[in-house]
Amino acid sequence: MDYPTGQLLDAVDDQDRVIAPVLRREVFRQHKNFRVAHLFLFNDRSELLLQRLASSRDRHPGRWGSSVAAYVNRGESYLQAIERRAVEEIGVQVGNLEPLGKTSMAEESGCTKFVTLFKGRVRGSLEFDIDSDHVSKVEFRPIDSILQLRLEDRSRFTPTFLHLLDFFQDLQLTA
Repeated sequence: MDYPTGQLLDAVDDQDRVIAPVLRREVFRQHKNFRVAHLFLFNDRSELLLQRLASSRDRHPGRWGSSVAAYVNRGESYLQAIERRAVEEIGVQVGNLEPLGKTSMAEESGCTKFVTLFKGRVRGSLEFDIDSDHVSKVEFRPIDSILQLRLEDRSRFTPTFLHLLDFFQDLQLTA
């Protein structure tokens, strides 16, 4: 599914409070803070589903990232965004998602991205119907394998995924 040309997001202040609508295509150029939701989806073997971004993507083509990633549309909750995008990106209806927490990170363009990370589980084998305009491949990997790949070459992954992987590990240590 293509993003609509006029996809409308909520610009937010430095406390993640909505201040104004902004077109997605303008968010980086105008240096507006915005919201995204990410999902770490695990299988029965506690392996994490990674998605490889399509080579045609404007940002981070060919890099590995979160199971699902969603811009939060205007008036949408973080949960609604990740549920919507799971269907759009990988063709899976997700439910019973666990919100792990919210973090923020600076974007290269000078704005701040607020990210809520969700955790989900799938049981048994699952058929993915990936949106090939945005995702070239999905695969489950053990966390240890992902951490080793990160040590070998961080450039394999999107900056947001690397940030969230650290965030996730910190949460696991404090749990």
